[in-house]
Amino acid sequence: MSNTSQTRVGSNAVKLTAAKFITLGISMVSSMLLARFRSLTEYGTYSQMMMAVSLVSSLLMLGLPNSINYFLGKAKSDEERADFLSVYYTLSTLLSLIVGAALVASVPLLEIYFKNDLISTFWYFLATYPWTRVIMSGTENLLIAYNKSNMLMVFKVLNSILLLAIILIIQVFGGTFVQYIILYLVVEGAFTLWTYIIAKKNAKKLRVSFNKELIKSIFKFSVPIGLASVVGTLNIELDKLVITSVFSTEDLAIYTNASKELPVSIIATSITAVLLPQVVKLMHNDKKEEAVKLWKSATTISFAIISFIAIACFVFAPEVIEVMYSAKYLPGVSVFRVYCLVLFCRCTYFGMMLNATGKTKFILYSSIGTLLLNFSLNYLFYTIMGFTGPAVATLITTVVMAIIQLLYTSKRIKVSFASIFPWKNCGLFILFNGACGAAIYAVKSLVESRWEINSIVCAIALGIVWLGFFALIMFKPLKKQWTFLNKER
Repeated sequence: MSNTSQTRVGSNAVKLTAAKFITLGISMVSSMLLARFRSLTEYGTYSQMMMAVSLVSSLLMLGLPNSINYFLGKAKSDEERADFLSVYYTLSTLLSLIVGAALVASVPLLEIYFKNDLISTFWYFLATYPWTRVIMSGTENLLIAYNKSNMLMVFKVLNSILLLAIILIIQVFGGTFVQYIILYLVVEGAFTLWTYIIAKKNAKKLRVSFNKELIKSIFKFSVPIGLASVVGTLNIELDKLVITSVFSTEDLAIYTNASKELPVSIIATSITAVLLPQVVKLMHNDKKEEAVKLWKSATTISFAIISFIAIACFVFAPEVIEVMYSAKYLPGVSVFRVYCLVLFCRCTYFGMMLNATGKTKFILYSSIGTLLLNFSLNYLFYTIMGFTGPAVATLITTVVMAIIQLLYTSKRIKVSFASIFPWKNCGLFILFNGACGAAIYAVKSLVESRWEINSIVCAIALGIVWLGFFALIMFKPLKKQWTFLNKER
């Protein structure tokens, strides 16, 4: 692996973030067009199938996709990396095919639970999509580990462009929803095959392998994370499972888009993808203080940006939903606003230090505890608040999960709870953006009450002013954090 001894975390994170911004920007356009061009029933069916694939994949994949960063990060030779990747792709392919078979076998049960007879029409999607989802999920970590961030940008952007293109093609030529699903699978299948080619090119000795000792080591690391991932996925999908059990497919379509997290979390996930291998190395070399400082610096930058966007979208929620999904999704404004608050907890991966030190069992235990809490609160808040209740339950459990993992991390690495996270900086960002948001909302209400002005135009104009003020105030403190983050290591 070339150029891994010294890695510019900041530079690689910028490349990855840029790729994700472009990718998710295109994906947002795709979701906007799909929401407009397809009926609520079709979009609801699509959401139900995606939910089923997500849940079953998390359950049966045993956390394998989470193992790439750890094992490639600690590998000492190209041969070790090739051995790991051979086992990884052998097991991932086999297990993803099992996931597809399990989903096809469960179609009758899915139709009963979702109260939707259309699901059996798309059995081939349930059979094939898990394979593409699982194999492609490791592409990002693979290319980051081999310092191929430019190739990753090409891969992700091209994939998004083609997925957008098929929506436009279907709409222009009057195609059906079935034809869209088929073309979607063709594109994803092609990129999945490309992932195998990329892996083989970098590993050089990629082969079918069932190395028992390596499999044992991989599962020892990944199974606790995998089980935590199952629980985490259930936590994410639980509110939609509650909604689909008590509301219609059309209501689920509205809730799905309203609860879809804004792509700003890619800032944190991009930094985490680059940061985790560095933190692993620092912790293994007993450089605990530097690892914590690096993590806090990255979190500060991420939280500053996310807090601005989250509060801005909270203030302009009706306008954001109308622009993104059309007016027919406006009944989900309250849900959307709750999920804007959830974004505060997407500033970092709170289990990073535990992951870096191999202490993955607690991630599982804390996930199970918050799942039980989420399950209880979902039904409690649904009875109290109705449609918005499950979203509030998700917000509360997400905050609880973050605090629990920080407390345990503090104990395990012997760093005080007050020092493990940039509490002061994050608090100042919330106060600053919250005050700006309140002022902007008051100005917006005043302008709209006195003049006949389009609310979307007004929101855009005020948002630009707000952004400029934010950039002016935050430039110097964030530049200092960025300089430290981008230092060669």
